[in-house]
This record gives sequence, structure tokens and C-alpha cells, in this order.
Amino acid sequence: MTITCQAAVLPAPGQPLEIRDIQLTEPQPGEVLVRTAASGICGTDLHFAVGAFPYPTPTVLGHEASGTVAAVGAGVTTVAPGDRVIVCDQTFCGQCAACLSGAMVYCTDPSAKQRQHQRMRLGGEPIRQYLGVSAFAELMVVDAHALIPLPDGISFEAGALLSCCLTTGLATVFNVNRPAPGSTVAVIGAGGVGLGAVQGARIAGASRIIAVDEHQHRLAIAEELGATDTLLASVATAADIKELTGIGVDHAIEAVGSIDTAEQAFHCLAPGGRATVIGMVPADTDINVPGRLLRAGRSLSGTVMGSVRTQADIPRYADMLLRGVLHAEPLITSTRPLKGINDALGDAAERAGVRALIRF
Repeated sequence: MTITCQAAVLPAPGQPLEIRDIQLTEPQPGEVLVRTAASGICGTDLHFAVGAFPYPTPTVLGHEASGTVAAVGAGVTTVAPGDRVIVCDQTFCGQCAACLSGAMVYCTDPSAKQRQHQRMRLGGEPIRQYLGVSAFAELMVVDAHALIPLPDGISFEAGALLSCCLTTGLATVFNVNRPAPGSTVAVIGAGGVGLGAVQGARIAGASRIIAVDEHQHRLAIAEELGATDTLLASVATAADIKELTGIGVDHAIEAVGSIDTAEQAFHCLAPGGRATVIGMVPADTDINVPGRLLRAGRSLSGTVMGSVRTQADIPRYADMLLRGVLHAEPLITSTRPLKGINDALGDAAERAGVRALIRF
């Protein structure tokens, strides 16, 4: 049996999304049909929409989502119809070396990607599901492993942010950089991911949190969420951070995805400091790391979603939201129906507000 729903289809890179009917397969063993409630416009979606990162088209974008379970496939016992859920694009097998070592974001099992070729059709022809989610649609068929319970006290909009941006920033702080209390942290890029990192640094007990962005309205929100200092981005960002601290910072988190900001994150470190790049730096480019700075113990690394352990970490972050330690609502600056998807993408591309969401 096939299931028909409306979706925003990307016909080809750089073209406007079109509201079309798509067909989904009914959930197979280990899969779940989710009725989409909210989906955020992530910078990753923008990259794929314009073709900065090649992906087979047509497709349905969107991976930062929440919703309600509509049906489950055979063998699924972790969720049931009616459950409120967070939908995450990080699926895992739980059996490969990466999963067993706790690095499930680097799962080597290819079967999840194979399933993405089988779930969706457009006009009778199969199309590739985007990142195993394709959330710009009324319904999604996803792996049961991709779902995390969404507590009743958290809105679907906030739940969508826990699916990606908030979690990526928090997990990078908690799982990768791990700043000690009293550390100094610079966060370059105060979009959704960067504001998650700002809050993670505050929760971790950083004594100084420097937020950097090109837009003053984002810096104002960063200050509200825990930044002790804010800087308008410039070619002198690294020097400005060193001037503020006298020596540089213990940790720098890059949440933009450009060569310039990645290099600034490394250059603003104090001796022994660590820089982590979360942003999607173009795959065919190189980052310049001067050897003289490496000799003083500085390091630069990347991460996929902060090496999040979805089933363990995201429920903790949800609890932080419920207790008022973590905040999602200040990031939500516009909400539109599915038919407003191109306007929402435009807002995100122009950095208007912080997070544009689609509400179903």
C-alpha cells in the first residue's frame, strides 16, 4: 500500500521548491510513519538547496523535525501510534565498531542509506529521501532508531530544534570540547547551532563566552542566552578575541562553515586550546593551519553533530528545557505553513532572525 501526502519538492539545485503530491511506502520492519508537526530550516538545507553539496534531485529537503507517530512497522516496540517524537537524521545500527565505541554518528552500516532509496516516489518514479528524513512533507517514513520521545511539556517547535541545531551546539560543547568550569569559549556564528553552543558553554560553567556574528540581532539573543561578550564579525575577529582575553580562548567553536571562520577559530586559541568546526566547510577546500601555532598545543578538529549519542543525550537536553536551564523559544523567529516554504528559505538565507520553521 502507498501513502500520498503533500511535500515541498526541490526539482533541481537552485530552483524554488514546489508543493507536490508524493507517495510513501507503508512502514517496513523497523520503520515508523510520522505525521510532521514542525520542521526547522537548517543551514544544511540551504547548502543542499543551492547545490553547494551535490545530492540527487528531485528530492524533499528538511531534516530538523518533530511530529506524532501515525503507524509503526513490524518489530517496532520503542514507539506507538500517538506518541510525540523528535526526528533525528542520525540513525545507527548499534553493532559496528563505531556504534559500540559510542561514536554512533560515524556508523558504518550502509543499510540506512539503502533504505532511503526505497521510501519515496514522485509521479510514480522513485526519488532519494534526504538524509533519511525529508521533513518538508506532511508525513515521513523513518527508522525507529531516528526517533526520541518528546515530553508533553515541550512544544513541537522546540522539539524540532532539539532534532538538530540546539543538540549540535550542545553536544559539541559537552562531548567534544568539554570545557572545564572557568574556561573561556568563543563561538563564531550565532545562528541556531551557535546559540546552542553558547548555552552549552554557560551550562558547563565557562567564565567567559564570546559570541561572534555578522548580525547584531543575533548577538543580542546570544547575550540573552549567556554570552558575556559579543563581537561583530570582521577580518580581525581572531585578533579582537585575543585583545578581549589577553591571550586567546581555551575553546573555539565554529558554527558558520567557511574557510575564513574555521581559520579564525584556530587563530584565536590560547596555547593548548581546542577549536572545533561544526559548520559545513566546502568539501573541496583546505584549511590553513600554521605549524608555529600547532607547536604550542593548539588543535583543530571537526565533528558530525557534536558526536551526539541521540538516545542518551537528547532526552537530557529535553529535560534541561523542561527545567528552564536550556531555552529554545528565543531561537524561533518565524513560523509558516508548508506553502510558505520558499519564503522561509529566503529568511534563512538572509539570516533574518535565527530559525525559520514550517508548522504543519
